[in-house]
Amino acid sequence: MKQLRYFTLQLLLLLSITISTSCQSSDNFGGVYAGVKLSLNPLGGGMNRSDEVFLFRKDKTFTDQLDKKDWKTAVRGKYEIKGSEIYLLYANGDKDQFMITKGGNLDAGTYVLFKMDLDNSVPKGSYKFKFINGSGGMATGTTYVGTSTQMELNFDGTGNFTTDRQSTTVISGNNIGGGTNTKSDGKGKYTVKDGTLTLIYDNGNNTTHSFFASAGNGKNKAMAVIDGSFYFTDSDNDKKETNTKLPSASEVLKKVREVYGGAALDELKTYTVEAEFNGIKLVSYNDLVENRFRNEMFNKGKLIAVEQITANGGWLWNNGIKTIANNERLQEVKYNDYIGLTGLQQKNNVAFAKGTVQANKDGYAVAFQAGGHNFEYLLDRNYNILGDSYQIGKKMQINTYSNNKTVNGIKMPFTTVTSNGDTKVEINYKSIEVNKPLNTNWREL
Repeated sequence: MKQLRYFTLQLLLLLSITISTSCQSSDNFGGVYAGVKLSLNPLGGGMNRSDEVFLFRKDKTFTDQLDKKDWKTAVRGKYEIKGSEIYLLYANGDKDQFMITKGGNLDAGTYVLFKMDLDNSVPKGSYKFKFINGSGGMATGTTYVGTSTQMELNFDGTGNFTTDRQSTTVISGNNIGGGTNTKSDGKGKYTVKDGTLTLIYDNGNNTTHSFFASAGNGKNKAMAVIDGSFYFTDSDNDKKETNTKLPSASEVLKKVREVYGGAALDELKTYTVEAEFNGIKLVSYNDLVENRFRNEMFNKGKLIAVEQITANGGWLWNNGIKTIANNERLQEVKYNDYIGLTGLQQKNNVAFAKGTVQANKDGYAVAFQAGGHNFEYLLDRNYNILGDSYQIGKKMQINTYSNNKTVNGIKMPFTTVTSNGDTKVEINYKSIEVNKPLNTNWREL
């Protein structure tokens, strides 16, 4: 489970294991790809949002600045496709890379870039862009400054539009408080041609914007990229959620615990996890009572790596070379009990219960701090954990979960996708044993 995925990321760097997907020729590659990148705010206040949008041209040039007037001709760099990977070289020397998925999207590790497939039409609907950002607050001992911007564009599919924009700033702290709120709206006619949206307002003003959209299907809603910002269409569930009072973090915690086993979570004392990928076998032994774990990795039956950490310290043995765990690693191990299923146990969930709740398109996000570190759970409306993330010191990690099965009354994910921003690993568990003797001798190597 959780310790296993951290160990896997660490060893992937040492063993240089790569995972391949589909391939695509650079000759027919091109278009606009867009996604939303979430990152933990190091000053508190939950998650920061960054919209990532790229225009890839068939001449192997690209730009990621579709909010600029010259977006059609500006060149930010060049790209190259090798197998299933696309490599970006910026004009300033920076580099980036994405994995081309079988579905034709781009996997960035911690987020996905979806291909926009329309440039001369606007799918009918209400498109919303919402940005919330904050820093400081009670957990940091500094004044909280938060900003919220919401822009809504409504297209009727016959050439008419309306707009609604709201912006709010909140300042709160000791002996200080206040903020501002602004709102504006408009309406008129619109046209789209070659990726350019023209809004002709009834008051005589005209504005132009870069515009690309995806019509969506029965599974995915329509979405659009306007001036480099990602807009999602509204749904009945979104509107209902907007008009419903948000539950408190403690109320969310109660619901999540019920979904994942309730009191059975607190009875979790030991567990053993076995997984396999790319021919590598992984076994993780976890003793929550003695506060220790041991992860072992095998290649064709041969032990190639072991990490063991106890309350008194730890070490990593990799192909005959042993290193002592530094304080940064020990802090990471200590505080990652606050996410995943162990974060729902009564001994760890006090911080969760004091967190802040925000609504998102899937359900809720609960952000909190423990020991000065940042944590966040992402939940759907039925209180299933979609993923979680943390920033412990300089270490940041994002995890997503699926393929849930019940073991000893506890709902457990048997598939975990873990990323530290540079490397992504998908682990499919073969077996999970709960509260049984751990079949390892804890000896040092």
